[in-house]
Amino acid sequence: MKKTLALVLMACMLCLTLASCAHECVFVDEWSSDDTSHWHACEKEKCEEVADKADHTWDEGVITTEATQEADGVKTFTCTVCKHTKTEAVAFTGLTKEAWNALLSADVFKNFTYVEAAKSSAPGVTAESKMTYKFTEDKAWVKIEAAGQTREDSATGTDASQAKTQLNNSIKEIAKFDKYKYDAATKTYLLDGDVKLAALGNTKLDTASIKIENGKMSEIKYSCTITTSGVTTTVEATISLYDYGTTVIS
Repeated sequence: MKKTLALVLMACMLCLTLASCAHECVFVDEWSSDDTSHWHACEKEKCEEVADKADHTWDEGVITTEATQEADGVKTFTCTVCKHTKTEAVAFTGLTKEAWNALLSADVFKNFTYVEAAKSSAPGVTAESKMTYKFTEDKAWVKIEAAGQTREDSATGTDASQAKTQLNNSIKEIAKFDKYKYDAATKTYLLDGDVKLAALGNTKLDTASIKIENGKMSEIKYSCTITTSGVTTTVEATISLYDYGTTVIS
């Protein structure tokens, strides 16, 4: 009798245990997720059953941080099902046309210093020159050093404005957006098309590069070959642009 009672009690305990373990799962509405998949978890504490588990379905992504020359940008992708997100680095590939043209606007060149150092080489002859321009909103100053001679001049009002406009236009003539390609290795823009300079007899450039620093054009280098009356001259020049907004003319 006692043995039978013990067996009955054991059977009852086993049934209760099985009933507690074999509960019917109810899954929460919110998604759980990790970096690869998402699922609905059971609402019962410590239950590891899941439903609807599947890999993420990523959207096309949006740029959440723009890339610059100094740092990669960030592209964020979102799962269309559970809204889990992931990010990828986006390399800088160069300025947009709008940003490039903004660097060449007249407003940027209200106050600045322009220095062009050039070397011209022909058979048996080499000549070097240096031109320094300083501009404020209403003044212009120039110093030209060539052939052992130095000349300085200054202007105000309309004359200064015209000189500034002419120089700004010459920079625009060299720095045409669609003629350059960004080189990530050197962080410069390299000539990738035909550019001709009217000031040099509409001569086509052989090479050119443009450096942009702190949101401003800081350096332009170019070379070209000019043939006149059977004499070939090679010109190499470096233009430095600096002191934007801070140039002072004494």
